[in-house]
Amino acid sequence: MADTARQVLGILGSRAACLVLSVVTSAVIAQSLEPEGRGVYYMAVTVATTATMLGHLSGEQAQSALWTGTERREALAGNSVPLALALGTLSGLAGTAFVAVVGPERLNLPGQYLVMMACLSVPFGIASNYAGNIVLLRGRVDVANWSMLAGALAQCAVVAALAAGGRLSVEAAVIVWVAAGCVPLVVFTAAGAAAGRRRDLKLACTTVTTGARYHLGPASVYLLMNADIYLLSALTGAREVGIYSLAVGLAGYSRMLADVVSQVMLKRQFSSSDTESADVTARITRYAVLLATGSALVLTMAAPVLVSAVYGAAYAEAVPLVMLLAPGVMALGASRLPSTYLLRSRRARTVVVPSVISLALNIALNLLLIPLWGAAGCALASSLAYVLLAALQTRLFTRMTGVPARQLLPTAADFLTLLATARRCVPDKRAAV
Repeated sequence: MADTARQVLGILGSRAACLVLSVVTSAVIAQSLEPEGRGVYYMAVTVATTATMLGHLSGEQAQSALWTGTERREALAGNSVPLALALGTLSGLAGTAFVAVVGPERLNLPGQYLVMMACLSVPFGIASNYAGNIVLLRGRVDVANWSMLAGALAQCAVVAALAAGGRLSVEAAVIVWVAAGCVPLVVFTAAGAAAGRRRDLKLACTTVTTGARYHLGPASVYLLMNADIYLLSALTGAREVGIYSLAVGLAGYSRMLADVVSQVMLKRQFSSSDTESADVTARITRYAVLLATGSALVLTMAAPVLVSAVYGAAYAEAVPLVMLLAPGVMALGASRLPSTYLLRSRRARTVVVPSVISLALNIALNLLLIPLWGAAGCALASSLAYVLLAALQTRLFTRMTGVPARQLLPTAADFLTLLATARRCVPDKRAAV
């Protein structure tokens, strides 16, 4: 537990720095562009991110599932970037074509050019995802930390400089976002942490076909997290998207601790036996539940002060949206490890079915509640769908492993252990005097 906690604290330090940089970047963009301009910016970024997430064909999940065969690991690493760049080019073109067919005006975009600019990021985004997963599977959490920090620092510095000179437009913000998204891949390449000594075309095809079997699940999860943006934009307007997207970003910060734990444990979940992996997943999930709950409570209490102080009075409507989203985001963070464990079974339905059911509920509730309550209805619908997804994934984990559900719930002893471990991992300043 102590070694895991040290790794968690290490990555948490870089995540905390990224969080601060992200808040500063978001605040500068929000204040410079106002809600409507931020909504246009976020819509363009969302289209490009959607192309990235739908076009990666779940390569990371395929890598993790195939990683259990030690003889394939070097080729998986060697294939990662070339395969990702090829898929990403096709995905970027598809995203641009989608907006051309639908019509930019229906998504509250000023023109096709903005989406074309944003979609330049897609090949590099997929390559960063593939390479980053290899880095984590190899246990190089430090390199993953530096890649995130470098990207966040680059975006924050350039956005702040442009805003200070009065030159931060929607177009400039999109260009900076695209450039910053390339930085993690540069870090991985420079460190050689994702490099492999050989490439294997047959294994590349196997990676694509294996990922495609899972892809409906992760694609549904992504759409679950972002379909609300498209529906809200179509049914309301850019201003509402600007405010709601800010609430989504703030709520997402509460998942940071649980996500850090999941990243640190990824190698142990896929490098050990089924029995050991299930035991580790159940044990660490109890701590993830504590961290996710605490983070959600802190965010909910801080949101009224944070929004007004950092983003300004124009975004005050985001506060109740954060509170509505918090329970769902907390549930997703708490269930992150059990959902990852489901990939070990290499049975696509365990990944796909919960995601598709939750996505269908999310779309139905959004179509029902957005016309009634606007962004608040959108937040409520999404939060309920997130809770359903977490419940279904956790139920599948308990059925697959035989681990009783009560073993995933933290006890007072777990809470005390978490506090004691954190104290041991924090340097004693008095000892250094």
